[in-house]
Amino acid sequence: MKPYIIGIDPDTVKSGFAIYSTEENALVELRAVKFFDLFEYLKQIKDMIFLCRIEAGWLNKKSNFHTRYGQSKAAGERISKNVGSNAETGRKIAEMCEYLGVEYELVKPIGTKDIDHFIFKKITGWRGKTNQDTRDAGMLCFGYKINKHLKKIE
Repeated sequence: MKPYIIGIDPDTVKSGFAIYSTEENALVELRAVKFFDLFEYLKQIKDMIFLCRIEAGWLNKKSNFHTRYGQSKAAGERISKNVGSNAETGRKIAEMCEYLGVEYELVKPIGTKDIDHFIFKKITGWRGKTNQDTRDAGMLCFGYKINKHLKKIE
């Protein structure tokens, strides 16, 4: 069986990237990567990837960020533009997985914004540095239960 579950939190500059090893039952890698570095890395390890889980914010029904209390219209427009850019990056990462023959699934954001560095370390046992993007990627794959997915892939 392929031992890696990959988590990716798409971003236009550097996406959060995580590898969970089913053999070690642990996160073995957590970092932020540029788009083409991600492509090269996935290409190198594609034969070890069981599943790539990509955060897909565009699957949320609400996508209007113009009406937050106390927020200027310009701030709302900037947020919306960033969300749209990140969504397109996510779609391109999904296309990348198809091109490479890597099984993937799109995942609605799982609500990890309240998990800070210390909580993340406590949950996962990770010892290195983190940021919000890498924590989100890590949570996408940490402890993922393969059995529920096996029938779909076979």
